[in-house]
Amino acid sequence: MQITHVRNATMLIEAGGMRILVDPMLGAKGSGAAAPTVADNKSRNPLVDLTTPLAQLLDVDAVIVTHSHPDHWDEAAASLLSRELPIIVQNGSDAQMLGEIGFTHAIIMDGPVTLGQATVTRTDGQHGPDAFMAENPYMGSVSGFVLQVPGEPTLYVAGDTVWHAGVVSALDEYRPDVVVLNTGEATWISGDAIIMGAEDVLRVHEALPSAQLIAVHMEALNHCVVTRAQVRDLASEHGIADLVHVPADGETMTF
Repeated sequence: MQITHVRNATMLIEAGGMRILVDPMLGAKGSGAAAPTVADNKSRNPLVDLTTPLAQLLDVDAVIVTHSHPDHWDEAAASLLSRELPIIVQNGSDAQMLGEIGFTHAIIMDGPVTLGQATVTRTDGQHGPDAFMAENPYMGSVSGFVLQVPGEPTLYVAGDTVWHAGVVSALDEYRPDVVVLNTGEATWISGDAIIMGAEDVLRVHEALPSAQLIAVHMEALNHCVVTRAQVRDLASEHGIADLVHVPADGETMTF
């Protein structure tokens, strides 16, 4: 299994003879609005350009969209991706959104989804603490997924979520070999962290010490306050640097 970290939460997975694009944010630097935040950075998103050639990202067999916020599915992705591609989504409203803009093959993860040799299964996410979600229902539903291919590592992509029961359940049920965590600690205008941060790497390691962890969703959006260096330093401090991968944009990892 090869995983290329593209930018933010966008990744390219090569497994089971398939190329699967995850959470495509394909726009140029500054092509989207800044997120509302108490963080000092008010720059337009994304903060950096793509380093992976766009042609490689469009030459795929399928796409997985964990949720349709613009840092996971942007106007460039909607414009550039083939309308015939299978696009796996979390629910009917995201499938309807795709249909309205001309995509013809949206697949809802309302059960295990088969892609060639691969099986994709939805996992639960929560885009902020309980009280924040109660006060901000517009944040909507989010998801992660587990990718299973015979003879290859089991991959769990947690998605845009804080540490909560759904993450614990996924780790317990699937015992993944590789876990992708969005650890930028994106901070909303309320001051709440709406995704994981560096400390959550330790939580996941404690829950599943054997897993290889990949920390992403950093240094690409104005409201993400945790840096790659902070995650690396924390992993080193706790003696797990060999288990925690903090890839640069465009870096490919093999498992």
